[in-house]
Amino acid sequence: MTGTKKNIMLTPGPTPLPPEVLAALSRPILHHRTEAFGEIFQFVLDAMRRVYMTKNRVLMASASGTGAMESAVVNLLSPGDEALVYSTGAFGDRFAAILKAHGLSPTVISEEWGHAAKADKLAAALKQHQKTKAVFLQQTDTSTGVLNDIKALAAAVRANSDAIVVVDAVSSLAAEEFHMDDWGVDVALTASQKGLMNAPGLAFAAISERAWTLVQSARLPKFYFDWKTYDKSLKARETPYTPAVAMVAAQAEALKLIEKISLKGMWKRTAVLADYTRAWARKNGLELFATDPAHILTGVRLPDGVDGSSMLAEILREEGISIADGQLNLKGKIIRIAHMGYISKPDLDAGFAALEKRLAKVQAA
Repeated sequence: MTGTKKNIMLTPGPTPLPPEVLAALSRPILHHRTEAFGEIFQFVLDAMRRVYMTKNRVLMASASGTGAMESAVVNLLSPGDEALVYSTGAFGDRFAAILKAHGLSPTVISEEWGHAAKADKLAAALKQHQKTKAVFLQQTDTSTGVLNDIKALAAAVRANSDAIVVVDAVSSLAAEEFHMDDWGVDVALTASQKGLMNAPGLAFAAISERAWTLVQSARLPKFYFDWKTYDKSLKARETPYTPAVAMVAAQAEALKLIEKISLKGMWKRTAVLADYTRAWARKNGLELFATDPAHILTGVRLPDGVDGSSMLAEILREEGISIADGQLNLKGKIIRIAHMGYISKPDLDAGFAALEKRLAKVQAA
C-alpha cells in the first residue's frame, strides 16, 4: 500500500493484536502432541469457561466463526428436525443458510436491519412451532451493529418451548456482557479474532448438558466438526486433528490479558469507546444506523452523495486505516467503526480525522 502511514484496524474482525499476542505468534512452534502444548491447551479452555461465565464443557477447533456456527447445526440436529432462526442481520441470515445447506427447513423470523429481536415476537413464533428443537440467535450482528437482549430472549424460549438456545457470540464475547449459565444459554459460539484479541483461526463452542443430550442423538453428517470426537480428546489435553498451534499459544496470552483487565473491565472499555464514537458521530451530524446499538461497533449512515466504498478505499490506500463498509444492500451507504478488543482511542481518533477530512471535501463541493 503506497503511502501507508500506519496499519490501523477499526474493522469488526480481525482486530488489532496486543504486543503479548504478537510475541506469542513469533515463538518457535510446538508439536501438538506434547505436554508443553497440553498445558497451554488446558489453560485456554479453562480460561474460556471463565469468559463464557459457564461451568459447561468448552470445545475448540481450528476454524472461523462460521465454522463454529456450522458445527452447532450438525451436532445438535437430525434430518427433519424443526429449528427456528431469529435474524437481525447478515449473520442471522447465515445461520438460516447453514441449516438449509444441511437439508433442514428452518422457521425464520427477522427484524428490519438495525432493530433488535423482540422476546414477545419470539414467544409467539414458538407457540406456533411447538416441535422446535433449537433456536438460533445472535448477541450482536456486525452487519448492523445491533445488540440483542439474550437474557430476555432465552427466557422467552424457556417459557414457551423445550428448545435449546444457541447463541452466536462470535463478535460479542469478552466485549459485551454475557452470562451463559445465568441467562440459560445452551450453546454459545465464538471465534478468536474479535473480542478475544487474537488472530483469526480458532472457533469455540460452550455446550450445556441439556444440549449435549441432542449431541448424543444428532444424525446430520459430520466428520471434522464432530463434537463427540473433540470431547473424547479433552482428557489428553488436545484436539483430534492438528490444531492451529500458534493461534492457541497466542490465545493463551490474550486470555491472560483479559483476566488481568477483568471481564467487567473489558466490557466497560468497549462501552466507553462506543460512547466516544457516538459522541463523535453526533458532533459531525452523522446518524447512527442501529436503533438498538451494540457496544462492539457503531454503524453510521453517510450523507447523501457520499460513496462510502470509494471513501474507505481511499483512506486505506492513503493512510493505512481500515474501516468497514456496509454489507449487502448497505454497501456504500453506511460505515462500520469497530471498538472491540485491543482497539484504542488513538486508533479511533486517527480514523475520525481521516473521515472528517473526506466528508469536509464533500460538504465543500
